Amino acid sequence: MKSIFFTDLQFLILIIGTTSFLVTYILVPITKGFGEKYNINDIPNNRKLHTRAIVRLGGVPIFVGFFCGLLSILFTGSFNQFSLENMNSYGRIMLFTGSAIFFLGLLDDLFKLSPKFRLGFQLLVASIAWFNNLRINSLNLEFISSDLSNVQIPIFISYLITIIWIAGIINAINWMDGADGLAIGLLIIASLAFFIIELPNNSLYLSCIMASLIGAALAFLKFNYHPAKIIMGDSGSYFLGFNLSIISFISAADNSTPFDVRIVFLIMFIPISDMVYVILKRIINGKIPLYPDKTHLHHRLLKSGLNQRETVNIIWSLSAFFAVIALVIDGRISPVFILYSVVIHLICNPRIKEFFKKILN
Repeated sequence: MKSIFFTDLQFLILIIGTTSFLVTYILVPITKGFGEKYNINDIPNNRKLHTRAIVRLGGVPIFVGFFCGLLSILFTGSFNQFSLENMNSYGRIMLFTGSAIFFLGLLDDLFKLSPKFRLGFQLLVASIAWFNNLRINSLNLEFISSDLSNVQIPIFISYLITIIWIAGIINAINWMDGADGLAIGLLIIASLAFFIIELPNNSLYLSCIMASLIGAALAFLKFNYHPAKIIMGDSGSYFLGFNLSIISFISAADNSTPFDVRIVFLIMFIPISDMVYVILKRIINGKIPLYPDKTHLHHRLLKSGLNQRETVNIIWSLSAFFAVIALVIDGRISPVFILYSVVIHLICNPRIKEFFKKILN
């Protein structure tokens, strides 16, 4: 099946993204009803923002929608080319390990596993990915010196960096899932940025995986934005965080393509900086970093007097601003988009709008 309006890859991406969106959109209300029937809810406490019990199985429709999006290849006539047997090793191990992380999160949603067990399992899955050559082999540090554009990493350091990175991003996304729509929105912004970077490289499997991921995430956002009707739970945040961590360096799995530290950190600046701040804050205060508190960015903004929608919109616009800078540096879009992103942030920030109103009045 071909389209007269799109290239084969563009048409395939459209089919995959649309399918994952529709399947997730249909499954969310069904999952919500199931969770309410069997009381699989996230219970409010003094740290959480919602004031009523809410179903925490949102990761299930995201996961199912994602895989249905990929399976839609069956109806395009491209299945032989994209079959599991023909899929490159990166694509296969990404799907297998991503599924393992999803089920870890689902078990935690159902039975509340210990933080140490969850972290240990994340590191185990990250290790499996590394041993299957899904690893960070080299770094692009040319923002420090032009001589450091392709720094080869010793194998043991590669292992440490890779597993810490994967586990770190999984938990960074999980920790940002504290306000309605926040984590899923950050995932969409980062995934779109990586998609724009990778699509011209003709990374077929990576483009298809990102298209399905974005489609499922966009559908879930409709139900997760404030006031949220369902939350993604650990199954959703783990699965999305894992895929984002892999997407950020999968090109670097090829020894000829170093992991671009500057670009990746800009695209994921908000969740990474929040995680680093929270961990350091907890250590300084003599607390265990794995256990939750109310020191995250969204907690601090809410404490300043903003409501949930204002807080989420501000963080989204900041994330988009840094992602746009990364895309400009990488040469994917025009520098004028930085101005557009600044304008969007000004519109999303009520404090700035109030300041201009006072000046104009």
